[in-house]
Amino acid sequence: MTRLDEQIHRRIVEAAPDGIVLVDATTPEFPVVYVNGAFERLTGYSAAELVGRNLRFLQGEDRDQDGRQRLREAQKREESCRVLMRNYRKDGAPFWNEIMITPLFDAAGRLSHYAGYHRDAGERLRNKPAPVAARETRPPATLMREDRLTGLSTVAYLQELLVRDWIVAQREQSGIAAFCIDIDALDLYNATFGRAAGDSAIRRVGHCIAGCLRRSSDVIARVDGGKLIAFAPGVPSEQAMRIGQTMAERVRELRIHHPRSGILRYVSISVGVAAAVPRADDAPEMLLDKARERLAVAKESGRNRAA
Repeated sequence: MTRLDEQIHRRIVEAAPDGIVLVDATTPEFPVVYVNGAFERLTGYSAAELVGRNLRFLQGEDRDQDGRQRLREAQKREESCRVLMRNYRKDGAPFWNEIMITPLFDAAGRLSHYAGYHRDAGERLRNKPAPVAARETRPPATLMREDRLTGLSTVAYLQELLVRDWIVAQREQSGIAAFCIDIDALDLYNATFGRAAGDSAIRRVGHCIAGCLRRSSDVIARVDGGKLIAFAPGVPSEQAMRIGQTMAERVRELRIHHPRSGILRYVSISVGVAAAVPRADDAPEMLLDKARERLAVAKESGRNRAA
């Protein structure tokens, strides 16, 4: 990289609207080595006050948060991770910090740093963040953008996260997989047992599929009815197909009785699988479109399978 290239990259990072942090991953404390201007504005701390420290201090005494454990697990596995954390600015004001960390490796393939991307998620809330004294143990559903029926993500939130992970995959030339899932003959199940039973089946299937995507960077959302979509960063096509097959198998193992299915005596799913290493001119919708095409193939091939 030339000196001019370095200058341009630094200007891009400094001009970024989201906070960007670089931490040293070669020491147990993960000390900060760089922050951009947006992160200084987000937290109220200057770069001089942040460099050399572990960012856990932004949690204050509010340490009982699920995101902490998810970050630790991702760091142990040297994987990317996205969490939502309650942080506190220099003046003590609380805010919801949407954090994504990405591991960076040296030429020898050894983990050297973590890049962190930080954004104030409070602007997406309809209600103001809880005061410090309240310190809720769980962020509001509106913040998490949860589907009310299943507790999974909404499509809008999944697409927002997919765009960000797509950019990372383009930069790192890593794979990303998408899955389109449809519960087979759900209309007949509803007609047989009623809408409430159908909603219960959707919840069970959704949670079952989520169990096949256990990494914190994997995201699954309900589209409508019994239709679901998911994506998993860093997953090549062969592994993606195995995951799709596992989804279909695990749903069969639920043995949700469905006497009118015409496929099995139990609820089953069809899964469309697509995976790619994004090129510079590719868009994430391309991957979802391909997964939808493969879902149609799975249905035409008899359902109860992954294609």
